Amino acid sequence: MREVGLPSPLHTLIALVDYNNVSIENFPKGQKVCIDFYKIGFKPTFKGQIKYGQGYYDFEEGGLAFLKPKQIVFPPDDPENYEGFALFFHPDFIRNYPLGTAINQYGFFSYNVNEALFLSAK
Repeated sequence: MREVGLPSPLHTLIALVDYNNVSIENFPKGQKVCIDFYKIGFKPTFKGQIKYGQGYYDFEEGGLAFLKPKQIVFPPDDPENYEGFALFFHPDFIRNYPLGTAINQYGFFSYNVNEALFLSAK
């Protein structure tokens, strides 16, 4: 959390991040980031492109992103478009619950970094 200018989370295994409070400028442009957490990102009004894996994906009406631990992502090229919220949780947070074993059944966490899942309002 320090890398993006945020204080440490209240719980070491889960955090909700408001991107409006993130200093994404601290990451050099094009730097790869590997996260050790699951991430569910929600960008309600985002319009533009996100680099994910080797490609760019267009969003016109916001979007949801699901990442699993050990995936590599890139910060956005334009920090002004970095908005929304993200829920980060460590695998240990769900390990002793049914979700800990069932989460692998949810395909939206298993997309490769060169794929994307697009959701519509419908």
